[in-house]
Amino acid sequence: MDFKSVLLALVSGLAIFLVVGVAVTELAQSWIEFSLFLGIPAGLATGAVTAAAVYLGLADDAPVGRRRIAGAFAAFGVGFIVSFVVLGWIVDIGVTTAIIISVFVALVIAAVAYLRGPKELTATIGDDGDTPSGAN
Repeated sequence: MDFKSVLLALVSGLAIFLVVGVAVTELAQSWIEFSLFLGIPAGLATGAVTAAAVYLGLADDAPVGRRRIAGAFAAFGVGFIVSFVVLGWIVDIGVTTAIIISVFVALVIAAVAYLRGPKELTATIGDDGDTPSGAN
């Protein structure tokens, strides 16, 4: 595993934490006074599971289907965080509107990443000169 895989796993976990945490908090607000106490643990759990799944899905020996799904989740995370920062802080259109638009933008980016993902697993042994060149 390299730094890129770890970073993609953390970004996707953070994005899912934000989306699920806000969604659960807002949905439970009409029934529970302190709905944030439900939203934070739900967001943490789903964010941790997503980060672990992306990290394991981007492993070198992972099957192609798993790599495509992990890549789509990572693309969702990056797309959500970037669009949320741009819309929420730079354009300043409001947090709720920024989250909703960012989710739709990230879903489109994730679908494109899944469709453009790896189609087959390529052999990496011998690409960097690790095969013996002659007899001992």
